[in-house]
Amino acid sequence: MSERPDLDKSLDSKTFRSYYYLKEELTAFCRQNGLPVSGGKLELTERIACFLDTGRVTAPAARSRPGKRGKAPLQRRWPSSRILSAPKGTGPFSRRRSAAGFPLTWLSRSG
Repeated sequence: MSERPDLDKSLDSKTFRSYYYLKEELTAFCRQNGLPVSGGKLELTERIACFLDTGRVTAPAARSRPGKRGKAPLQRRWPSSRILSAPKGTGPFSRRRSAAGFPLTWLSRSG
C-alpha cells in the first residue's frame, strides 16, 4: 500500500477522498486555507474536497436544532389549588359514611 500523501492544496479531491485523515488534520488544513472549521468530519471532508476541486470557500451548512424553535413556553394546566387540596367532605376520610356504609368516626375512637 502506498504512503498517504500530506494534505495540501496540490492534492485533487479524488486522491484526498481515497485516504483517511484525522479530524485534527482536516481542521488544521481549513485554518491554513481560510476555510470554516465548524462541523463534523464528513462536513469538513466535503468542504475540503470542494476547495481542492474549485478553489472556492464554501460556507458551512446552517443547521436548526429540532424542537428548539417554535416551542411554546411551559404552562400549568390546572391551578395548583386543585392539585393540592380536595373540596371539603370529598376526601377518603370525610365524616360521611364509608363505601361499606359505616360511619368513619368510629375508627378514630379508642376503646
